[in-house]
Amino acid sequence: MPNSYFDQIASQWNERADELGSWAMQRWVNRRDVWGRYLAEKYRGTSTTGAQKNKAITAPFARERGKIYLQESSLVKHFKAKEGSGVLGMHSQDRNGTSRWFGIDIDYHSPDEYTGSREANYLAATTWFGKLQEMGFDPLLLDSNGDGGYHLLVFFESAMETKSVLAFVTGIVSDAEMLGLEQAPDLFPGSRGKSHYGSWLRLPGRHHSRQHYTRVYSDEPYADQRWLEGHDAIDRMLSIQAANQDLLAHHGVRTKKLTVCLDFDGVIHSYQSGWQGPATISDPPIHKVDESIRKLRADFRVVVYSARCSTEAGRVAICNWLAKHQIEVDEVCEHKPPAHVYVDDRAVNFSGNWAQTIVDIKAFRK
Repeated sequence: MPNSYFDQIASQWNERADELGSWAMQRWVNRRDVWGRYLAEKYRGTSTTGAQKNKAITAPFARERGKIYLQESSLVKHFKAKEGSGVLGMHSQDRNGTSRWFGIDIDYHSPDEYTGSREANYLAATTWFGKLQEMGFDPLLLDSNGDGGYHLLVFFESAMETKSVLAFVTGIVSDAEMLGLEQAPDLFPGSRGKSHYGSWLRLPGRHHSRQHYTRVYSDEPYADQRWLEGHDAIDRMLSIQAANQDLLAHHGVRTKKLTVCLDFDGVIHSYQSGWQGPATISDPPIHKVDESIRKLRADFRVVVYSARCSTEAGRVAICNWLAKHQIEVDEVCEHKPPAHVYVDDRAVNFSGNWAQTIVDIKAFRK
């Protein structure tokens, strides 16, 4: 049996961990190849001034990236964690420059490590919460550390262009100084370099160093308590409504169409006669491919890349054939482009396991 109020709250988070793990995978995860993780106290070390360092890392280790991916089971473990070493954070954008949420981190650590005042932080957090509500959003305001630090988030129904998300949230906090903050809050998504994974924000749940579980702000006018804990906090989080594209577009947040790259022969062109040279395309389209590509283009940028594209004559032949059959694509590429997914009738999907891939190659039939 739990022997303290903290243990009671911990047991409630543990009880709901499966629900929370599924929710986090749907709403929080922008990318699965990297994520944030806090280290156990014994691995953190201290600097020459006595301050704690290396408290968090980007997981997995560099040598394991591309082999190990974030699983929902890891998120469940986060919500069951009773120690800081099990606490995770999620990156705020994917490699394609899209984001599924934005967050505002209003920090407060201690009077010795000045990060503003508790009063100013609370005023800013609740003011921005109200501003987002007035704009039609369903924001989530979290008491992140139990001592004047807050996370304010809005989730999206679908991934949106990171650049426009950052521009929007920057505008939301433009009055930070007027509200009494000595320094601007950290924004998620932040900017990132070409070779960097970008910023990540700690998931709600157990704090990585304090005996504190996330509390959730309640704006109900007749609520008994302003801050919800345990089951009540979890219920509120799981009920948050993600913003739809129409609302986001109204406020200048745009979608970014990801690229789908289609092979030509065997995917668009039925290729019944086989290879007759790069500029010879003898057969009709695959059944309903025109309709399917039209549907895809509503949500994606659709391009074509083929072995025929190595010559200008081949590219021209593809363009002429597509025009003849009234099939519209966004581009016929000379070189293989970076893409969200590639569609090829002669491909073997690589899952990170080379032994299985060799088996799949040997078993491939076309």
